[in-house]
Amino acid sequence: MTRKAIRWALPALLCASCVVPGQTYMGFTTGVAAAPPPPRAVLVEEPAVAPAGTGVYVVTDPSVQYDMFRFGAIWYLYSDGYWYQASSYRGPFAVVDVRYVPREVVTVPRGHWKHHPHGGPPGLEKRGRES
Repeated sequence: MTRKAIRWALPALLCASCVVPGQTYMGFTTGVAAAPPPPRAVLVEEPAVAPAGTGVYVVTDPSVQYDMFRFGAIWYLYSDGYWYQASSYRGPFAVVDVRYVPREVVTVPRGHWKHHPHGGPPGLEKRGRES
């Protein structure tokens, strides 16, 4: 009986070990192995920012085409599903796993994003509450 159980269990275990489920953190996919290089931050002077809550500032400069935030002394950039960070708005930006991005930055309300990672136009949650 034991040999029969092993004969059925072993292939099932081998197949299960080949499937790697995608891990997520707060709705973002974790990992940086497939991350493209960061977008080039070509900013001559510090960009205009506005408070986005809990110590986070969002870059409001319309010439910046990606989502960029400042939290403390660190700048965070979100582009094409990946997070990048730098100690200056000029960069150099390095890819960072979402698990190491402060919760305050990851949870900035949808209305402060240019390209919210979970879809929909900016301000959607505000409109949803009013209707």
